[in-house]
Amino acid sequence: MFQFSFLEIVLYLVLILALLILKPLFQMLIMKIKYGRKMHMMYFPLLGRIIEFSRGIKKHNDLLHFEKMIPQQHPEIEIVVSNTFLGLTHVFFKPEHIKFILQNQDLYKKTSKVLFGERMLYKGLAFQDGEDWKLARNVLSKSFEFEQLRARIPLIKRLCEEKFQQVQEEEPIDIINISGNIVGEVITQSFFSQSFKDLNGKTFLSELVDVMINIISQYREAPIRCMTRTFIFGTRDYPNWTIAKVEQKLLARLQRIKDMLSDSIKERQMMQNKPADFLTAYINTIQQNPKLTEEHAIQQYIMLIFAGIDTTSNLFGACCYALSIHPEWQTKLREEIQKQYGTYEQLNSDNINISSLITNFINECMRMYTPVPYFIEREVKQDHKVGDYFLKKNSEVSLCLFPNNYDPKNFKDPFTFNPERWNQQNIDPFIFLPFSIGKRNCIGQHMALMEIKCLLIYLLMNFEVNLTSEKQVWTFKFVYTIQDEKFIQLKRIVK
Repeated sequence: MFQFSFLEIVLYLVLILALLILKPLFQMLIMKIKYGRKMHMMYFPLLGRIIEFSRGIKKHNDLLHFEKMIPQQHPEIEIVVSNTFLGLTHVFFKPEHIKFILQNQDLYKKTSKVLFGERMLYKGLAFQDGEDWKLARNVLSKSFEFEQLRARIPLIKRLCEEKFQQVQEEEPIDIINISGNIVGEVITQSFFSQSFKDLNGKTFLSELVDVMINIISQYREAPIRCMTRTFIFGTRDYPNWTIAKVEQKLLARLQRIKDMLSDSIKERQMMQNKPADFLTAYINTIQQNPKLTEEHAIQQYIMLIFAGIDTTSNLFGACCYALSIHPEWQTKLREEIQKQYGTYEQLNSDNINISSLITNFINECMRMYTPVPYFIEREVKQDHKVGDYFLKKNSEVSLCLFPNNYDPKNFKDPFTFNPERWNQQNIDPFIFLPFSIGKRNCIGQHMALMEIKCLLIYLLMNFEVNLTSEKQVWTFKFVYTIQDEKFIQLKRIVK
């Protein structure tokens, strides 16, 4: 057997560390020489753009301040390259580059960097590729057809009334959690035609989202452990002895959630008269396709819940933030709602989209505060070029929306909140992309907008919206959102 002295082991470790630090720096310097001012280096040993994120919060209360300022302060930049311990990430934001990447999906595959993603998400639609994606998309799409969406409006309205009746007036509230419970219950009823019992003193949905956010946050909470393990064992499953106690507890909670979902699936399979929902459709598909398993159905549901709750509820949170700092828009929208609907009972599937003012308001919130300013990273499957920029196989690609959203060439006075700009806005579809575009666009976009409109209309009919504090920090909690969970307080309108 090989025998190494302590000094040799230290030297080998120093060599490995030097390669991790110097290799990406060398690669980025070569690119900088080639592309000049068009490329921005976001380098820091092992951590890359995480340091830039920290600076944004410290100096500007905004993790993505740099991205928003690129058009104003660095209009020459076309690509941002950052590093992690796994290699380089190429961030594109020019419309022509975004268009190429989204129209050439076969050149990429979704990242496998999500911690324990194989137990939660990788069999879900957002991470599937090829025939697996086509099959899942086909089954899922039936649950998002217009007639199916129309039928959910009474449920959304009832949940809005129930959840907001419990709000403590003029007390700081977690508006994102309230709306998340509404959205999650709609998805659960649509998927399983049932609700689930509470877990760990929380609603089933709150427990699911809490577990997933805590798992994903381990990269931020314990970066050394996560980076070292990933470097040695890759990004898929890890040996049990490398999993920390906190992760073991989270995975145990996740397993309890999956066990409940599994029991529900087994009960459904035994039913004679199955309800016409997504789960029944998926069970029928599983029976016809041996490649699909119960685990696929479970992860599709988890994916829908996590993506649907997190994005929609945080977009609604952004709408509440905009209402609170622009009270004149509370007045305008309230007058519009009164004119178009009169009472909440009159809101229905025929008139929910009648108001362009509400649509414009939501569009402006998505432009300035979109919950998903970075798309899921993609791994390059083969060497190719995006415009003038060469991408090597196995490197990472990401798309960022904020430079376009804050570019004065696209939106006049981009830091001014102005929903009326959308009355005449004729925008390139590859510039404004809150739900992506093309065959892999967000399958739930129409459902999300319908839910936001129901929430907004009920909120403005019944409450005034205020900030609890003028200073709010914008950060990432898987999505782009406000750091303080209880940043809103409501005052009931006397009728």
